[in-house]
Amino acid sequence: MKKLIILAVLGLVTAVPAFAQRDDSPEGDRRYCASGRSGVDFNTCMWRMQRDREQRYDRREQRAYEREQRREYERRERWAEQPPPPPAYRQWDGPQGGEQPRLSDMQQRALDNCNLLAPRDQPRCRATVMSTVR
Repeated sequence: MKKLIILAVLGLVTAVPAFAQRDDSPEGDRRYCASGRSGVDFNTCMWRMQRDREQRYDRREQRAYEREQRREYERRERWAEQPPPPPAYRQWDGPQGGEQPRLSDMQQRALDNCNLLAPRDQPRCRATVMSTVR
């Protein structure tokens, strides 16, 4: 148990400096370029760091733009889809016998719009429309 605690503490102690070294600020870039670890002179190193940061920003902006365009395209495609075909209705058994009722244009549009509702709400919508038929 003691060994486990010692290893955990040792891991934390060694991890903290690693997080501290990661510095995305211009001051961190300046320190890195001044240290000579980059293998090039200070000005070239700073120029590369700035260019890399700008390219990263440009790529991030480009990806965001492409995502937005893809969403817009998919939204338009959904609206361009053909509506589902109207369901086959049961035969009308009203006073006229086996004839289908004559619907006005408004009633027909209302009946067609029932297809746009959730499947559980469609029968109630159709019943409501058909209740207005004489």
